Amino acid sequence: MPDATERRKNTAPWWGLLFALGAIGCNVAFFVSPPLQGALPWLSVLFGVLALVFLATGLRRAFGQAHVYRGKVLSVVLTAIALFPLGLTAFAFVKARELPSSTVAPQVGQRVPDFTLSDTTGKPVSLDQLLAPAASASTSQSQAQAPKAVLLIFYRGYW
Repeated sequence: MPDATERRKNTAPWWGLLFALGAIGCNVAFFVSPPLQGALPWLSVLFGVLALVFLATGLRRAFGQAHVYRGKVLSVVLTAIALFPLGLTAFAFVKARELPSSTVAPQVGQRVPDFTLSDTTGKPVSLDQLLAPAASASTSQSQAQAPKAVLLIFYRGYW
């Protein structure tokens, strides 16, 4: 048994920070498409709860049992640092629920409905125009081969 005057390290805030980083790491790993991808958001929440438990324990030890555990300042700093990834994790968990389902999104290889957009010169161009056979300048051929596909790139955001 340790001596009553012996001071111990307060490792609980370090564990809290580690679990907080693990929680945000689960959100990052979600985009790598690992097996059991559906469990990652819940694992992230579990890590976040464990981080909060360890951080609260560390603060309670640092301020409630200051004569045994050292590191009041370090406990507060580690808790403040760990709250940032925990806040990001909570925000991602809540906001991900608001995203629409992708069941109505076009699938790879599926033909999309016709649309018209402006090209780089400002001239309107429709998808049907891009996929239509182009007229050839040659007199021996009346029509050129139509392209097989059009690559569509969607940029998400506002600018």
